[in-house]
Amino acid sequence: MAPAAPVTQFDQAGRPPAERTAADLCLALDCSTPYLAIAVVDGAGRVLGRFAEDVGRDHAARAVGEVARLVDAVPGGRARIGRVVAGTGPGSYTGLRVALATASGLARALGAEFRGAPSFAALAAGVLAPGEEAVVTVDARRGNVYAARCTRAAADPSRAPVVVIVTGPKKVAAAQASQLGAGVRVREAGTPDAAALAVSEQAGPPVAVYL
Repeated sequence: MAPAAPVTQFDQAGRPPAERTAADLCLALDCSTPYLAIAVVDGAGRVLGRFAEDVGRDHAARAVGEVARLVDAVPGGRARIGRVVAGTGPGSYTGLRVALATASGLARALGAEFRGAPSFAALAAGVLAPGEEAVVTVDARRGNVYAARCTRAAADPSRAPVVVIVTGPKKVAAAQASQLGAGVRVREAGTPDAAALAVSEQAGPPVAVYL
C-alpha cells in the first residue's frame, strides 16, 4: 500500500503554512472619534498605507470598504495580514463597537491575531511631532475631557509613530487637563494616525473603554 500523502493544515483564510510564514503585515483600525482611521504596517514598522477621514457616524458603512481598498493596494496584502489591532478607546459606544466587531471579523477571516491598543496612541500620533510630549485631550462631554500625557519617539517619518502613554487616560474637567503634566503643553486631539496602534507596546486584549 502506498504511504498516505501528507495532510496540509490550512488556516481560516485557506492559507497553507508556507504562506502563513509571510504574514508580516499589521492592519490597524480606529473608530473612537468621528474619524475612521486605518493603517497597514509591515514587520519593520514601515507604513504601507494610511487612511483617515471624518466620517461622522458612518463608520459601519465605510469601514470594510476602506479597509479592503487600503489592503488591496499592498502587493499580496490579504495573504500577508498576520495581526489586526483595533483602537479600544476611550471613545463612543457605537464607534468602538464598529471597530472591535470589524477587526474581530477580519482577523477570523484572515486567520490573523486580534489585539486591542489604546486609541490615545493614534490620537497623540496625529498631533505630536517626533520627539514631542504633551497632554492630549478628547471631549468627554459636559465640560470634561479624557486626557493622557503622551510622548512620541523621534524616529524616521516613514515608520509608524511610536507613542508612549505616560499617564492616563483620565477623565477630568477640561480646565484641569494640564495637571497631568507640569510644564507640558495641552493638545486637543484631531486626526488620528492608526499606524501608531500597529506598533503600540501597550497592545493587549481588545477590551473597549467607553466615554
